Amino acid sequence: MQQIVYEIVGSIHILQIRITHVKNMTWRFIDTDMTDGYYSAALFESIAKYVGSGEVDDTILFWHVRTPAVYLGYHQYVEDEIHEDYCAAKGIQMVRRVLGGGCGFCDEDQILFSVISHEGGGTVPTDIQGAYSRVLCGLINALRALGFDGKLEPTRNAVYSQGRKISGNAQGRFAGAVLVNGSFLLDFGFDEMDRVLKNPTKNLAEGVECARDGMITLSELLDGAGYDIDHVKGALKRGFEDALWVEARRSVLTVAEIELAQRLNEKHRSRDWIYRMDDKRRRRRARER
Repeated sequence: MQQIVYEIVGSIHILQIRITHVKNMTWRFIDTDMTDGYYSAALFESIAKYVGSGEVDDTILFWHVRTPAVYLGYHQYVEDEIHEDYCAAKGIQMVRRVLGGGCGFCDEDQILFSVISHEGGGTVPTDIQGAYSRVLCGLINALRALGFDGKLEPTRNAVYSQGRKISGNAQGRFAGAVLVNGSFLLDFGFDEMDRVLKNPTKNLAEGVECARDGMITLSELLDGAGYDIDHVKGALKRGFEDALWVEARRSVLTVAEIELAQRLNEKHRSRDWIYRMDDKRRRRRARER
C-alpha cells in the first residue's frame, strides 16, 4: 500500500511512514512526586545508566523536592555559589548533580523533570543545542496549552514567558544516555533564593538586579487564579510527547533501578561528592604554592 501511494504522491508516502514511526516510539513516564533531593539526583543517574544500556525504555521523570534544595552543576564550586552556613541552619540540601549547567534553588512549588534518552537513538539530537531545542519545546508546548507564550532563550538554555524566566535547565551525557533536566516554576520563594545563592541573578538576563524581576511563575501568569496540579502535569507531559514525537506511558521503576539509586544515594549525600570540586581546587592551589 505504501508503494502505491508513493508512486502517486511521494510526500504522502513519507508522511505515512513518519506517523507510523512516531506511534511505535513508546517511552516511560514516571512521577515520583515528593522526593528527597539527594535521592532524586541518584535516581536520574540510575535511570540514565539503564536507559543507556538499553535495559529500560527512554524515560520522562517528574518530581518535586520534599525539602528545599540547591542543585549544583557538576563542575561548580560550593563555596563560590552557595551560602553554606545558611543552608546548614535551615536544612536546605546541597545536591551536586552529574549534569553540567548552573546552580539552581528548588522548592516544592516547582515541577522538576528529567528527560532521559538513549544517546544516538534518534529522538534527542546528538548535539547539545539541538537537544535543548527539541526537549525544551515541550515546555513551550505546555505553556501554550495553558494559555501563555513561551520562548527558548538559547544563550541560557532557558524558557521564558512574558520576557522572564520560567524554566532553567541543564544537560549531561554519560553511560550511553543523554539527560536534559529542568524546572517549571509553579510558584517560588524568591526571598529564600536570595538568601541561599551568592549570585541569584547569575543565570538571568543582563541588567536584572534581583531574581524576582527576572523570573516568573505560573501563579503570576494566572494572576492568582490558582491551578490544578494534575492538569499542569498533564499539559507538561503532553508537551514533551509532542516535542519528542513519542507516547509516554505511565510506568514504574524497575527493582534494579531502585537498588542502584539507593547505592548512589550514599554518594550524593557524602561530603566528598558534594565538595569534590572545592577539594580539587584546594589541592591544586596547595601544590602551586
